[in-house]
Formats: sequence, C-alpha cells, structure tokens
Amino acid sequence: MHIILIILPLLFQIIFGRKAIGGDIKLRFDTICLISFFSQIIFTILEFNIIVYYLEKNNNACGMPLVGLINISLLFTLILFITMFIQYRIKKLYGNDEEDEIEDEDDKIEDYGNEEDEF
Repeated sequence: MHIILIILPLLFQIIFGRKAIGGDIKLRFDTICLISFFSQIIFTILEFNIIVYYLEKNNNACGMPLVGLINISLLFTLILFITMFIQYRIKKLYGNDEEDEIEDEDDKIEDYGNEEDEF
C-alpha cells in the first residue's frame, strides 16, 4: 500500500505534464517537472520514515525493506527523468511555444526601430 507514495510523482508528471504541453492548465511545463522531482524526494523520505516506524513497532532489526525502498525509489526517479525528457522532446517537436512567439515579435519591433535610425 505504501508503494503508492513512490509512484504518485510519476503519475503526476504523466498526467499534468501532458496537460501543460497541451496548454490545458496554467502551470508551465518546467514548474510541473520541478513539482514532480521535489515530491519524489519528499515522498521517498516520508516512505522511509513509515517503514522505519513499522520496523520498530514490530521489533524487527532487519533493514532489507529499506534497501528495497531505496532501489525502487531510484528506479522510479530514473523513470521520472525519462518521462520528463520524452515530454520535453514532444513539447519541442509539436508544442507551440507562445513565449518564443512573443520574444520573436519583440525582436521584430526592435529591428524595425533600428532600421529607422540608419536612414
């Protein structure tokens, strides 16, 4: 049951990263990636503390569940980074970056102003 905490940031990234690329939500894609990454760290620490609590409660001295948690956490962090990279590439290939369009319009306005000074 507690493994769900480790999977939540990946699910968040998949769902809301797709929505951020499509422009369905106001959050930017990089904000979604940061939230996913930091929540992965926070949920791993929280899960670690939960497992330690249950191990102490049951008077169990074996730390193998903690080793398993760290390995699973590293695996899901790697999968999270791969998902972020794939979504980033999709955004660059098919996304319409409104920010880039605004910057291009600003550059055109500046270029037009510079042409008048040359005459």
